[in-house]
Amino acid sequence: MARMSAWKGKTAATLISKTLDTVLDTIYIREGASTLWAEVENSADKALDAFVTAVSPHSDASFHTVASAAADYTTGIEFPFKGCSVDMTTLAKSTTGLICMDVKGIYGVRFTAGTATSDTYLTLKWMVR
Repeated sequence: MARMSAWKGKTAATLISKTLDTVLDTIYIREGASTLWAEVENSADKALDAFVTAVSPHSDASFHTVASAAADYTTGIEFPFKGCSVDMTTLAKSTTGLICMDVKGIYGVRFTAGTATSDTYLTLKWMVR
């Protein structure tokens, strides 16, 4: 069996304005991939008020939320998550969070974020293997 090579991506610093649904990125998973690592860096002066992870099982399917509450990222780790370094829903200013996901059978992963009171900037770096 041939070894699958990794592919990766990075968003520029994305302005997260006073809304709770700014899309950071949608990552489409190649067949045969098993793990997604994502690093989210909050480089500005405002903590997040929302962070949502959604997945799609098929190119013709909708995206479905698999994590949106603090426990989804911390104490309630369940498939498709393997782990998370912090509560992504309140990612503090000048802080970085790391997410690891099992992406077998997943067509796409979408990350959205938001703040309620003021703007911030997030950078997303990811790798799938």
